[in-house]
Amino acid sequence: MKIVFNSSPLIFLSRLNFLDLFLTNEAQFFLPESVSTEISAKQDQSSAHINQLIAENKLLI
Repeated sequence: MKIVFNSSPLIFLSRLNFLDLFLTNEAQFFLPESVSTEISAKQDQSSAHINQLIAENKLLI
């Protein structure tokens, strides 16, 4: 299964510390380029966490 994230649910899951648990599913998780850009625009803990998951290829652009 392929799952595409929008920025708001991704940020909320990260802030609630559920994003890593959610990503343990066998599905592939994708972000549109615009979502990645929007998340990177604000430098906070959620943004750093999400960018780390992108670097680890757990979230694909």
